[in-house]
Amino acid sequence: MPLVLLLVVITVSYRVIASNFDFLGNTAPLMAIAFGGALLLGARFWWLPVVLLVTSDLILGLVNGAGGVGGYTLMSALFYLSVAWIGGRAGNRGRIWPMMWCGTLLCGVLFYVVANTYSFLAWPGYEKSLAGWWQSQTIGNPNFAPPAWVFLRNALVADSIWCALAGVLFFWCPKKVASESTAIR
Repeated sequence: MPLVLLLVVITVSYRVIASNFDFLGNTAPLMAIAFGGALLLGARFWWLPVVLLVTSDLILGLVNGAGGVGGYTLMSALFYLSVAWIGGRAGNRGRIWPMMWCGTLLCGVLFYVVANTYSFLAWPGYEKSLAGWWQSQTIGNPNFAPPAWVFLRNALVADSIWCALAGVLFFWCPKKVASESTAIR
């Protein structure tokens, strides 16, 4: 648990730092932290990654001048809570690493669709039609770069890297330490 918690804290800190650099746009592994972190921390501590993510959302809002809690932050927090709750319950089953990676990627895609649909509904710049919704899911607002799909790509890559690191820390390190300690005896 300490290694997983350390990985969650480091990646949430990275999220706050990366927000200051445009080339690191959406490279924070949000769904890996929410789903994967909760899955590895288990049903008892599933809420801990959510607290850290929501705290980082609030910090980013203050740093970027957005002020208080907006609708997007609330939507994100509810999504993180749902994903983490499911992840915390899923950790009680076998084959944790494939479940962690597949669940994280599925949650990442769902978050992308939900977040962009929220933007489509809330932002008046999108035409309120199927074409406008599709634009929100693909290119996004043409006045902003990069296109919306780049955020999905970056998120899935970041989530996959986090799951690989968590897999090594959670599944390889404790076994290696345990086998070395029995070999010393």
